Amino acid sequence: MLSTLTSDRPLLGAYAMAPREGDQRAQFWDAVADLPVGGLELPLPAPGTGPEPAALAARSDLRLLVTCIPTVMGRLAEQPAYGLASTDEDARRSALADVRRARDLAEVQAATGGARVAAIQVHSAPGPRCGSRDALARSLEEILAWDLAGARLLVEHCDALVAGQQPAKGFLSVEEELAVLAGCAGSDGAGPGLAVNWGRSAIEGRSLHTPLEHLHAASEAGLLGALVLSGATDAQTPWGAPWSDAHIPPRGDAPALGSSADSLLGPDEVAAALALTGPGCLVAVKVAVRPADADVATRIAVARAALAQVTAAGTPPR
Repeated sequence: MLSTLTSDRPLLGAYAMAPREGDQRAQFWDAVADLPVGGLELPLPAPGTGPEPAALAARSDLRLLVTCIPTVMGRLAEQPAYGLASTDEDARRSALADVRRARDLAEVQAATGGARVAAIQVHSAPGPRCGSRDALARSLEEILAWDLAGARLLVEHCDALVAGQQPAKGFLSVEEELAVLAGCAGSDGAGPGLAVNWGRSAIEGRSLHTPLEHLHAASEAGLLGALVLSGATDAQTPWGAPWSDAHIPPRGDAPALGSSADSLLGPDEVAAALALTGPGCLVAVKVAVRPADADVATRIAVARAALAQVTAAGTPPR
């Protein structure tokens, strides 16, 4: 088990690569505990439950980056107007209630002395079709009035709705999100910020250059709070159709990364993205594994190889 934490270790979105089966799942999380990570990106737990895995979330040497995106996408499937940017007041209130659960988790973690919730990632759903920049601003102002137990509020940019293009998420543009964040009270190094997901930005622009454009814009505005290194591809792969939001791992020379050779994210792209981050910016690695029934050893090998790319590229001091 890890006994110490160095501030330059990336976080791992291990939930995206965890097996579904009970025994395999338990073995996987036991193995994750031995990886060189500074924390975990965890999905917002279901109502009435704690973060998974509880044993890791209880460790004081780890930071947690709580993401609301699985909840957001699940809600949108049933309620298309749902989201913090919704112009439907009931749907907006529903999204605020979900974020409050994330806030409650941060409070519990702070009280128990376990892993600290460093940041909470929220999203500009439902996008321009049922939402607005003004509604998002109202939601963020309300959330910022809460006691977030030391967690930083981050808007994770997902692919914006682009005319003539099938979206993966289709939320607000990065320009709209940054404008809202800039207008929020206390938008400084300790205030709310933007999280850039490399893969989702690439999906939006259909280009490996778009993530750098988004990182540069957020950095120039002084609002870059996190970089999530998740891949994307313009090819049909075991992860699905081109430009699907499936968290394909980076390409690389490590044998464990052989099946993701078509990923647009690789060592050079990781280094270029990291070069645009700075102090206070969280860095997380989020990948999925194929085949879906891969054993635990295969999953951990992929995680280790992806983390090693970040280390080799030189994660900036946090």
